[in-house]
Amino acid sequence: MTERPTCATTADYIAFHAADRPGAAALIDNGRAISYAELGRDIGKFTAALGDFGLAPGSRVAIGCANLYVHWLLLAACERLGIVSASYVDEGGAATPLLSGVDLVLAEPGFPIAGARRHYVVATPWLEDVFARTGADADLPPGAPEDAVRIASTSGTTGTIKRLILTRRMCDAWIDRWRWSLGITRNTRFLLTMSFGSTGRYMLTNAVLRSGGTVVLVQFVSIAAVADAIAAHGINLLTLLPIQLKQVLDGLPPDFTKPARLTLATIGAAISDSLIEKAMQRLATEMIAYYGSNEIPFIAETRMPTQSGMGTLFPWVEAEVVDDAGRPLPHGAVGWIRLKADTMAARYLDDPETTSRMFREGWFYPGDVGILGDRRHLQVMGRGDELLNIGGYKMAPSGLEALVARHAEAADVGVCGLRNAVGVEEICVGVVAPVGDDSELSRRVARAFEGLQFGTVRLVKLPAIPRNANGKILRAALKEAVAARLLGSR
Repeated sequence: MTERPTCATTADYIAFHAADRPGAAALIDNGRAISYAELGRDIGKFTAALGDFGLAPGSRVAIGCANLYVHWLLLAACERLGIVSASYVDEGGAATPLLSGVDLVLAEPGFPIAGARRHYVVATPWLEDVFARTGADADLPPGAPEDAVRIASTSGTTGTIKRLILTRRMCDAWIDRWRWSLGITRNTRFLLTMSFGSTGRYMLTNAVLRSGGTVVLVQFVSIAAVADAIAAHGINLLTLLPIQLKQVLDGLPPDFTKPARLTLATIGAAISDSLIEKAMQRLATEMIAYYGSNEIPFIAETRMPTQSGMGTLFPWVEAEVVDDAGRPLPHGAVGWIRLKADTMAARYLDDPETTSRMFREGWFYPGDVGILGDRRHLQVMGRGDELLNIGGYKMAPSGLEALVARHAEAADVGVCGLRNAVGVEEICVGVVAPVGDDSELSRRVARAFEGLQFGTVRLVKLPAIPRNANGKILRAALKEAVAARLLGSR
């Protein structure tokens, strides 16, 4: 009989480090150091507590928890028990399909629970009871590579969140590729500033812990907290959304000392040359911009300052640029990007129509437009459904946003196209908290678009640029906000 292949869990790696280096710091939670030995014991306590709910392997649990340490322990317990986990944030009504499709919702007070068939409150008395538990850790059977372990959520820039199942093999590949790309070791000190609603950050946290490094937990509530954590804990690995990076750079105190070594990874959206330049001056010694998705986590990377423009495709990825009929185009041509990888999703949960559109004949179609420079270099121009069509010229709004950001200082920028009274599409530039008066702002934006034949460019001040949890601009919401402001100014 062929033996069933098995996989080690993150808890198994932590048990190794607890035996080898029990006093080494695994996590630092709000200034409190948690050793690998303590972390291993806490995983055992939460595994036992989750076992009390009587869920069978393969059951599904949704976790809504702002406390990063507790949230991670619940996820680690799910992995050990073979339970499929999903993390959610306050998504409003968008969370209802997820909550109605799982066997148990574990949520702190205040998290949405509409649609949940079974719900338990993660409240202080229960947590005190769990942490007070004693006794040996349970001996559990190992999982198999094709077991489902995680429900990941897409970013939902169109307003509709899609979810997909990740197997243990897919998650292990994701974790191992974080380790490989970033060179994660026992000396890594990673600053986590996002919730585990971001599956990528959850996998990166596991990658650091499996490697024996240290994860510092800091909620992104203030620039001062981030700057203090970098200095106080010797952070040498940091991941930020581009909008978060801008906020950090704008808010760094004048006396902030640039770390001797810090790798900064950005994920979720394009990053402008001006932001890269400022980050390399004040914060990072190396920057890596990743192109990926939950469907295929690692597609390409661009390392700065040595690279620019095109990203380098990872060795496990095959990419083509095709026309509307799906025919491959020659290198250097603009077209639709399609991708294959050795570990990739195959479908969305309960969404056959979107599945059939985005997964075809073994390829994943992310909806992005780009250029394949050669077999291993890809330039992503933007989402096809977001391209602006101004006078017959098609362009990505992200490129125009980078232009504006280079010339006009503002807290945030978003560009969209709106049709005017005679049906001609015009460029609209939404800005948040611009520096200088209106005339100065107009001059700077005009300078940004100098030489580009766009006709009228409309400037609109907004209280905020609508973005999703991964920092991507919600284009439809941006159009609505800009249109409402323009209508109100008449």
